Amino acid sequence: MKPINLKFLASCFILFFLLQINVYSQSMNNKFWRQYNWFIGVSAGPAQTSILNHSAPVIPPINLTKKNSFSISFETGYLFSKYFGVSTGIGLSPYFAQQSLDNYSITLDTIDSENEVYERKIAGNNIKEVQRIYFLEIPLMLNFLFPNGRTNGFYIQSGINLSIPVIKNYSSSGTYSYSGYYPAYNVTITDIPYEGFKSNVKSDISGELKIKTINPEIIASGGYYFYPDKRYQFSLGFFYKRIFTDISDYSPVSSFQLSTQENQIRSFMEGSEKVTTSSMGIIVSLRYFIK
Repeated sequence: MKPINLKFLASCFILFFLLQINVYSQSMNNKFWRQYNWFIGVSAGPAQTSILNHSAPVIPPINLTKKNSFSISFETGYLFSKYFGVSTGIGLSPYFAQQSLDNYSITLDTIDSENEVYERKIAGNNIKEVQRIYFLEIPLMLNFLFPNGRTNGFYIQSGINLSIPVIKNYSSSGTYSYSGYYPAYNVTITDIPYEGFKSNVKSDISGELKIKTINPEIIASGGYYFYPDKRYQFSLGFFYKRIFTDISDYSPVSSFQLSTQENQIRSFMEGSEKVTTSSMGIIVSLRYFIK
């Protein structure tokens, strides 16, 4: 997906604002304002997401590339006044990110199939891993409204999401070389099938990530709203959310090998000391007031 175009988004905001000024000017003499309390709604919008794997000493620093996504949610809530309310609901937010290493190398002591002790050397390059986590989110939100008139104004929402992973996988690719040094013979073996001593092996592996069942996420959003009708409220704004706690459910490791043999690549997440997520983007919402 292409990066979010900020100039395009700014143009949308300006157009949206100008349209609402026109709506507002036509409705100034309309005395329909009456407080409706209960509402249901739907929200959606594009976002840029990040899954940050904090490198442990067992692996080199990892390069992160954020990816674009799209989230959707359904809500219900209650306005105690035209200034304050609460809401909850359910939503689905995909998180995508690419982790990469230009080069990777490790040496470990092991034995071969004939019980000979040797040093296994693994070197990799152009290593890329795409992580995908789809969170089912249950929000608990405070809603603050700042009316600018009878039919429009600004809003701020803040609260917490209880994020439950429903899809959690990774795909990894790279080029690896495997060799063995036998100190008893002072010889290095490479480029032969024995014990998988192969060079320039191109690997492409997929697997499932281990993510904690429930992850608390801080969320905040704000923007502009207007009422085209006494029962409907449209809004357009920005949001930001972040999981500060470690979402990884892997056990801590004192040693980590990204790959030890052909077609076996472990996730960067397994060797990270902490994994967090963040997301920011645009949110468009429609609310319908029941009574």
